[in-house]
Amino acid sequence: MNRVEVKKDNICLNRIEERCINCGMCLKTCQSINNFDNDCINCGACILTCPTGALTPKYDYQNVLNYINDTDYTVVVFTAPAVRVAIGDAFGFAPGEFLEGKMVSALKEIGFDYVFDTTFGADLTIMEEANELITRVKNKNLPMFTSCCPSWVLYAEKYHPEIIKNLSTCKSPIAMQGAMIKTYFAEMYEIPKEKIISVSLTPCISKKYERSLYPDTDFVITTSELILMIQELGIDFKNLTDKEFDKLLGKGSGGGLIFGVSGGVMESILRTAYYMINKEKAPKDFYEFKAIRGEKDIKDAVVDMGEFNLKIAVVNKVSTVTSNFDKLLTYDFIEVMSCPGGCIGGGGQPLVAIKDLSLIREKRIASMYQNDADLKIKESYMNPEIRDAYDCYINKRNVSLHTNHDKK
Repeated sequence: MNRVEVKKDNICLNRIEERCINCGMCLKTCQSINNFDNDCINCGACILTCPTGALTPKYDYQNVLNYINDTDYTVVVFTAPAVRVAIGDAFGFAPGEFLEGKMVSALKEIGFDYVFDTTFGADLTIMEEANELITRVKNKNLPMFTSCCPSWVLYAEKYHPEIIKNLSTCKSPIAMQGAMIKTYFAEMYEIPKEKIISVSLTPCISKKYERSLYPDTDFVITTSELILMIQELGIDFKNLTDKEFDKLLGKGSGGGLIFGVSGGVMESILRTAYYMINKEKAPKDFYEFKAIRGEKDIKDAVVDMGEFNLKIAVVNKVSTVTSNFDKLLTYDFIEVMSCPGGCIGGGGQPLVAIKDLSLIREKRIASMYQNDADLKIKESYMNPEIRDAYDCYINKRNVSLHTNHDKK
C-alpha cells in the first residue's frame, strides 16, 4: 500500500477513503519527517501534504458544540500559541498575521463561557522545568529532554525506552492548564469540577492522544476545527472586534508565547533558569537567541548560566533524532519538536498550498518572535498571574503538574 496506515482506533487521524487517490504523498511526508514507514506517532504532518484532503484530524468539535448548548455545563477553552498566527489563513489574512484578539472574539461568539490562553500553562511548564533542569544539573542526572511534544514522547517510548528517565517529568502546558482549570479555577469560581468542560484549542492533532493520558482536559480541537465552527455558525471572522482573554488563567509571558516555535521552549526555560540561579535577569542574548532559532535540523550552543555552562541542542523533526541519536546524548539539555518549525507547523493547522508550506511557517515564526519582543513581560517568573497561582494555590495544594512516564 502506497500510503500511511490509519487504524480505526486512531483517535487523532482520519482518512476519507473516497477522496484518497493512493498518490503516496502521505507516506513520503512520514518518511521525511519521521524517518520510518507506517508507525504513526500522531504528528499529522501527512494531513498538510495530502493533495485531495483525504486526511483530516479526528473531529471533536460537534461534541464541544453540544456541551456549549447545554446550560448545565460551564465550557472553558484555552488556546495554544500557534493558533493565533495560523487561523487567518482561512479568512484572507496575510500568512502569519497575529490575530489573537479576533480569535478570542470568535470563541466568545461561538459560546464558550471562558477563554483562557495556554501560554499561562506554558509559563507553569517553564517554571517547573527550569527548576527540574537546575536540580538535574546539580545531581548530575543528565541529559534532560523536553517532554511537551506528545509525538516526540510517544516516539521515545517506542524506539528509545532507555531514555524515558531522561524525559522531563513536567506535564505539557495543555496538561498543566487542564489540571489548573479543574482545581484552581473550579475552586476560585465555585464551580463543581464535574460541571466544567475544558477544551484545548491546538495546532496539534497529537494532543488528542495526550488528552487520553491526562483527562483533566475533556476535549481537544484543532485550528482547522475552529475554522469549521466559525464557518458553520456563520461568524464574520474578518470583521470581529478584538477581545481579551478572561482573567485568572488568562495570559502568559512572551516566553510562554514562543513555545509555539522550534527553539522557543529552550529559550524560555533558559531565561527563567538563569534568574533562578543568579537572582537577576538573563543577559540580552537570552531574548534573541539566534543560535537556536529557525528550522535547521539541529541547533546547538554552549550557554553560560553563571554557576555552570550548559551544552544545549534544539531538534527540529523526529527524523533528526533517528539520524543523530548518539550525538544528542552528548548534550545536557535537548528540546525536541516533531513538526517542522515546531507547533506552528502542526497537523491541525489550516490547509494551505503545499508549495507554500515552508514560507508560511517562516511567516508564523517571525510573527511569534515579534510579539514576544513587543510584550513587556517576557519571563514566566515575572507573570503576575503565575505568581498569584503559586502563592495562592500551587504552593499550598497538591496540584498535579508532573508525571511519571514509566507509569502512564
